[in-house]
Amino acid sequence: MIGFPVRERKAFGMKRARKYAKRKKDTQISDSMMKTAYIFGGGLVVAVLALIAFSVATGRGESKTVQAAGGMDYAVSRLEMWEGEAIPPADTFLYDNTRSLVTETRYLVMPEEKTGDQDVAILMQLEDGTTRTENAVLAVKELVLHYELGSDTTAAELLGRGFEEAEISKPLKEFSSVGSYPLTVTNNGREKEFTLVVQDTVAPVLTFKNELKFYRHQKLSVMDFVQSCEDKSSVEYHFSREPDTMTEGIHEVTLVVTDAAGNSATAEVQYMVEGDGEPPVFEGIEEMHTIAGIPVSYMRGVTATDGSDGEVEFTAAEPEGFSFRKAGTYEITYTAEDKAGNVAEATAKLVVLPAISDIEKLTSDDVFRIGDKIIEGIKQNTNQNDQKAFARAIYNYVQEHMFYSDNKDILDWQHAAVIAIYNGYGDCRNYYAFARLLLTCGDIENMTVEKEKTADWQNNHYWNLVKINGAWYHFDTTPRFDVSDFFMWTDAQMDNYSARNQDCFNRDKSLYPPTPN
Repeated sequence: MIGFPVRERKAFGMKRARKYAKRKKDTQISDSMMKTAYIFGGGLVVAVLALIAFSVATGRGESKTVQAAGGMDYAVSRLEMWEGEAIPPADTFLYDNTRSLVTETRYLVMPEEKTGDQDVAILMQLEDGTTRTENAVLAVKELVLHYELGSDTTAAELLGRGFEEAEISKPLKEFSSVGSYPLTVTNNGREKEFTLVVQDTVAPVLTFKNELKFYRHQKLSVMDFVQSCEDKSSVEYHFSREPDTMTEGIHEVTLVVTDAAGNSATAEVQYMVEGDGEPPVFEGIEEMHTIAGIPVSYMRGVTATDGSDGEVEFTAAEPEGFSFRKAGTYEITYTAEDKAGNVAEATAKLVVLPAISDIEKLTSDDVFRIGDKIIEGIKQNTNQNDQKAFARAIYNYVQEHMFYSDNKDILDWQHAAVIAIYNGYGDCRNYYAFARLLLTCGDIENMTVEKEKTADWQNNHYWNLVKINGAWYHFDTTPRFDVSDFFMWTDAQMDNYSARNQDCFNRDKSLYPPTPN
């Protein structure tokens, strides 16, 4: 608590008052303060005035104000707390970056434990002996949290300052329906009971498919019409009447969607009925090969086309008990279904070779099927629409699945990539080849860079150039002792490093596109 013991404070104030009364030229501040002290006497006001008088005396009659760095306030202008909580100490209002400048902090008037906003004044004694007063608002909130169903709002955001590390009895994402629920919040070892109001105030937003074309006698569902539906709660769909597919021509149907909160959206949709729905036809199915232990994707080069629907989706199923770790010949079954329910099936052989020594039996398509399988996994955890983030994920994958070891193989780059995948190690050529395979399968434009030796004793080196968001960058996944990340480096960065490391990135720049400066 700021100030001095009461006996010393009163004696000090009276002594200073008598001394100032005898002076012919009193300063305006001291005169005003002493008059106020005599009018109001002891208590809180005298304590504050005595402290200010002491500051004036020690400052040789000058009023001093210490500002925080950049002219900012020392304390926040608003602090929130929940009803039932103890009034926080005055120093709770201090910013973290000004706390070290303040030696003592107190309220001029103690706030009340009542719901709502109340004005407070914070008195601070600074480390240089001066004082400072700042006004703020203490907001006492009801123990009710309002959560919009399905939103990304966190419990910490709803609770506010001081609850950043709080734990709640049930994650907000688990509240799947509108209503009021009890919720226990544990913060700093203390529990508090809240009411969580889960609300949904927005009607569903429907997006319909661009081409609504069906076949005679086709059984239709709502999802044949709906491209997507955005809503924060579960929704129910229904037709005002069943859509007609008995006759060819243009028809109209009314679709209604209602969410769990009762918000509804209605739309009238036109559609076309024509054709008889022949089954799809597969193309590009061929025998596939891999090495035991290396999975492949079955989709490369395969299409399923329907006379009415155009290209349709298909699935590829492995036989029961299949394992990539077991050598043998297996049958993969492809299945495609058109919108009219016509189903087409086809099969292909998959030969799992027993050892890496059989690598030369792999075709170029086989190698790319291996790369496609890895890219499928990367895409599941990465937004491939963000080209930079997708390229970074590929870069990290290569480095996380290999360690450096001299290899010296003389096979082409595709087989060098498979060796890297199979062994989990390799030299710079394997790193480059592995990266090239994944970049190509990920549809990121890339090219090979080869080091130009400046001395016979130097080693060869290979790395990649990648085109990201319209610009070319260096992409070297091979780690070095001092730097392990050469992701999206510019020419200037590569040249600077090369000059300090025996021309390790020396190259004929006329062969490669320049990078941004």
